[in-house]
Amino acid sequence: MSATVDAQDLVAEYLDLAVLGRGVDAVRFALDHLDRGATVEALIVDVLAAAQRESGERWQRNEWSVADEHLVSGVTQRTLDAVAGTMEERPAAGSVVVACAEGDWHSLPAQMGAELLRARGFAVSFLGASTPADHVARLLDRHRPDALVVSCNLPLFYAGVIRLADAAHGAGVPVVAGGRAVRTPSRARALGADAWGADIAAVAPQIRGLAGRPQRSPRSPSAPVALLDAESRNLASRACDAMVAAHPFMRRFDDRQLARAREDLAYTVRYVAAAALVDETGVLVEYLDWLRTVLAARGVPATAIVAGLETLIPLVAAIDPAAGQLALAATDAFSG
Repeated sequence: MSATVDAQDLVAEYLDLAVLGRGVDAVRFALDHLDRGATVEALIVDVLAAAQRESGERWQRNEWSVADEHLVSGVTQRTLDAVAGTMEERPAAGSVVVACAEGDWHSLPAQMGAELLRARGFAVSFLGASTPADHVARLLDRHRPDALVVSCNLPLFYAGVIRLADAAHGAGVPVVAGGRAVRTPSRARALGADAWGADIAAVAPQIRGLAGRPQRSPRSPSAPVALLDAESRNLASRACDAMVAAHPFMRRFDDRQLARAREDLAYTVRYVAAAALVDETGVLVEYLDWLRTVLAARGVPATAIVAGLETLIPLVAAIDPAAGQLALAATDAFSG
């Protein structure tokens, strides 16, 4: 049996335990895997991180509920804590602070990254979920680490990456950005980071190479982009009312369905703002592709997404013409 198949089997067995809430058994399962010779890095990457991705995909396919996904995440948190307790202190390869983007409460991927860096010999201070940038600045000023590593899981929190990068640079600390939402070096640069890491294997040498490098100049989201994010609920409500008037089938929606439609439209506006922040249409297209999969699993056709975009674009363009053009290009790419 190949290593890939073995890893898949391990993930499946771990998820079977986790989704039943058998946290003690899941932790023991992971520690037994270490006792059989697996490295901490292999366990975190090939089992725990893979299990979290599979959990999210099962929710996306409407096979699992939000409660199932949260249950698994809670068990993985306990497992990761137990695995971290098995690691011995080693001579530090350097010192880093790891933080989630301000506003991002998805701390588990960042914690996995922190433990992987610790396994590679770094002294790591992990700040957990969203920490205010000014508080991070004070900590950096005291600790003077070699770098701040910022994890961002959703483009909705790009502005939080910028705030943390500015705070770090104010303290003279360079920044490495990564995470599921920061997939490219260009996104990291647009958010004010000094370097980008696709994964921990790439982040470690980046940290070592940042010593003495001049930090990037502070930047802030433009006023129109910030306004788009702030006005997302208002724009979504106006767009939903217009869609109800234009599409008779929506007049049959109950209050719950209309509330969900407004929520999806508000998220779409916020993703337009995020895409504009890094000037990349792909950010919005990735979200739209994800949304199509989620809604299709729940019986909603992609034409509903396009109708929502067509209604939103004029409202977005009235606030930020450039963002309106970006949304139009993303709509063409999505529906083409």
